[in-house]
Amino acid sequence: MRKLSCLIMLLLSFYTLAKNDLLIENVTIISPNQLTPQQHMNVLIIDGRIKQITANKITTKARKINGEGKYLTPGIMDSHAHVSAIPGMGFGVEPVSMNNPTLTELYYKQQPRSFLYYGVTQILDPNPGLNSYHFTASKLHPEYFHCEVITSKNTFPYVEKNDDKSRSMFTYLVNEKVGINEINSPEEIVSRISKSGASCIKLYFEDGYGNASQWQLLTSETLHRIRTSADKHDLTIVAHANALDMHQLALNAQVDIIAHGMWNWGEYNRSADIPEAISNVLDIIIDKKIGYMPTQRVITGLGEVMIPNIEDSPQFKKVTPKAVLDWYKTPAAQWFKNDLRIGFAGMPDQSIAEVFIYGRVGKGNKIVNYLNNAKHPILLASDFPGSPSYANQPGLTTFQEMKAMAAAGLTLKEVLAASTINNARQFNIQSDYGSVEVGKVANLLILENSPLVSIEAWDTIHTVILNGDPIDRVDLAVHQ
Repeated sequence: MRKLSCLIMLLLSFYTLAKNDLLIENVTIISPNQLTPQQHMNVLIIDGRIKQITANKITTKARKINGEGKYLTPGIMDSHAHVSAIPGMGFGVEPVSMNNPTLTELYYKQQPRSFLYYGVTQILDPNPGLNSYHFTASKLHPEYFHCEVITSKNTFPYVEKNDDKSRSMFTYLVNEKVGINEINSPEEIVSRISKSGASCIKLYFEDGYGNASQWQLLTSETLHRIRTSADKHDLTIVAHANALDMHQLALNAQVDIIAHGMWNWGEYNRSADIPEAISNVLDIIIDKKIGYMPTQRVITGLGEVMIPNIEDSPQFKKVTPKAVLDWYKTPAAQWFKNDLRIGFAGMPDQSIAEVFIYGRVGKGNKIVNYLNNAKHPILLASDFPGSPSYANQPGLTTFQEMKAMAAAGLTLKEVLAASTINNARQFNIQSDYGSVEVGKVANLLILENSPLVSIEAWDTIHTVILNGDPIDRVDLAVHQ
């Protein structure tokens, strides 16, 4: 009897192992580590990792997916997305979202699935906030990485940072006047961040919107102390900077990555071509191998919110609960549009939209094109939602950022690399992610069309594979 029990346990163990494994047969692999697509390949996944890739037949009891006529790619990594934020409402702690708890709950429940719907299997949040737990507690969500922000009470983001709302977003407030390793010194804060599980530190280089410069910045001494401590703890530094002078300050602080396009050229704003002062900065970025996140959807989202009926977009219906879309049509949801109107002193909505979509995005595209022509790796980073605009929606904004890269001049192969291996390398996780290779985590996509033929192929996902588990894309969409 005991022998029979052992046999049954052995058979059940074998069945469970086979059930959790996966074989993708006769598929075309498109991966940034390959010069050309690999046709008619078989990919065996065991325990959530790629075990074997071969053109030969594989005999196994694992589940099988027929990949004939389809394309296998790495999963996408969006290296700049704020999962605490709710488009049109803020970060979940402002009055707009606090007054709409049912909508907030509906949104947070769907959000992780919406990112997966558009193939995002890894995500990096540069400023998590307390409400990121909604994302990580979800049964199904992209793998989650995060930075922690170091700022002070007197620097951007320009809030007092003393109330509960501010403390929920900014928990590492540096005291620039204390000595080494004292409480809230740069060294003590970096040490705490290194123990928090964070992958990186985020710093703000922002002294005022547009051409304004009324806000304080962290001192050069503080920035040096942060850089020195970050090196000791092997932490990457990501800089928020979107103007020429702020890029210069970020480079002086020896950051590793610059997030946001150079949309504000300062005294050169009216230049049609890139002036020498800007090309000099870009050449330093290239020479120092500084990671670059264009985040063009930040600007486009500001413009598109001014377009009538943007909330009726058919694509929104796949990733945003209907009740939230209905709320966008109410007067209460127009608060951010009204703020923009005030800032543009009575300009028509269409003209405001064009300032962002054609003017500032155009400058960002020139920067991206310059870097890309120098073969400098670009990083896919949507900065979702980028602002309180509801024109950007989860997952969809990542796909739109990929389209923006193509519009800026990246080839489809370069978009593939920007969306996969470039981010993995920049954040030192390339041994696990970023390409279809033996030994790597099986975060993969099966597409109906080739992403080397059309950028729209990234919207033809058939199956999302997350840690070796296949998920039909249709099951990830909102069911209105």
